[in-house]
Amino acid sequence: MFFEDHLDEALSRENSPDGGVSAADPRHSHDTATASSQHGTGTLLAALIQAAENERAAPDILPYPAAIVDGVAAQIAAQNAQIRNANAEEARSSSLLPFRPSDLMALEVQRAQFFLAELLRQRLRKIEALAPAIAYEAQAGIAAPTQLRSLLSHNEVIVADRLAELAGRCAKLAGLQAAPPELQHLVPHPPFAEGDEVLPRPDVDRYVFCVVLDDLGVVRLGDDAVQTVHAGEIFLVPYRSFRPYVLEGRVRLV
Repeated sequence: MFFEDHLDEALSRENSPDGGVSAADPRHSHDTATASSQHGTGTLLAALIQAAENERAAPDILPYPAAIVDGVAAQIAAQNAQIRNANAEEARSSSLLPFRPSDLMALEVQRAQFFLAELLRQRLRKIEALAPAIAYEAQAGIAAPTQLRSLLSHNEVIVADRLAELAGRCAKLAGLQAAPPELQHLVPHPPFAEGDEVLPRPDVDRYVFCVVLDDLGVVRLGDDAVQTVHAGEIFLVPYRSFRPYVLEGRVRLV
């Protein structure tokens, strides 16, 4: 076998006083840089997975993780370039391996793409449901009952405004245009139309499962309940109670 035939040769180089790779060897520096890059990529992917899980479980829209999304997108682009180079190299040479290394790299890229798409898909689902409230914030400012607009990226704000506009047009085409002009609104329009109660809002009192990642000390879990919370504990609590810790990265939703 190829690996068995070269095993003794590799061991002899490793045990020889001058046959191994020293710390000053350029190959050692390259391997160290590669390992550091892989460690950074793994950390970034773990952060992406946690962001996607939190977004899926959270009743409201979480702040847009620009650093994570941009970092993962850049890493995907860089790894796709490496895959193209590896494919070209594999086409010029023959290998005894039962698989192509570029295929393994492609699987890692697909994994990152899946979680990135999952994160953005969950955010778009919430934006679609809350589009009227998000668009209304541009009119009412700080007087709006929700403050979701600041949690979105620039492109997400554009999507929310367009969805709200399309919803208004569809409602009018479906028969809302037959109502008096002062009532042809899907958002608060005093003094004649409905008030803030017509706007969709996230249900922050919904119960969620949480995994505590850090000691939080004494936390108020309800109107008349407080408890000392330690790392590793799992809770089923109203989302409102742990939302600040979710934003800080000290609690993970499941």
